[in-house]
Amino acid sequence: MEKSSISGILQRVNLNSFMISSIGEGVDVGQIFRRLAQERINIEFINQIPHKDGYNNVILCVDSKYMYSTLALLEEIKSVIKAREICPLDNVGILSIYPHREHALIISIIIQTLSAVKIPLLAMGSSISAISCVINEEKVPDAIRVLSKEFGLS
Repeated sequence: MEKSSISGILQRVNLNSFMISSIGEGVDVGQIFRRLAQERINIEFINQIPHKDGYNNVILCVDSKYMYSTLALLEEIKSVIKAREICPLDNVGILSIYPHREHALIISIIIQTLSAVKIPLLAMGSSISAISCVINEEKVPDAIRVLSKEFGLS
């Protein structure tokens, strides 16, 4: 595979992830984030996945110091947003690969490289400036090592 250059990899650890599944059809998902903002809980990562049946799943990550308050808040509004389940996941990290001029190629390299060393992606998102991967925190050092090697970073 042709290698593609990136400038760097940022890491963020000490995070918790929450999957809010099957949010009711027509529900304003923004109310989740308004409530988090009211409590001054910063969101480190978010990905919303709509389903053809009108439901949504939301994955978000917050600093681990907000784990209990975030879980309590999500449980508090669970019936309001008509969510089926809230699944917390402790000890996750985020790797952000930047910049990514060849978006599809970089994603392909990331997925193949992490898969080859059996590091599962829990979530992935991208922006204009970075591709962010949520993985188990204990795997962050290994992921940085293999991705740095793959992309020729020192």
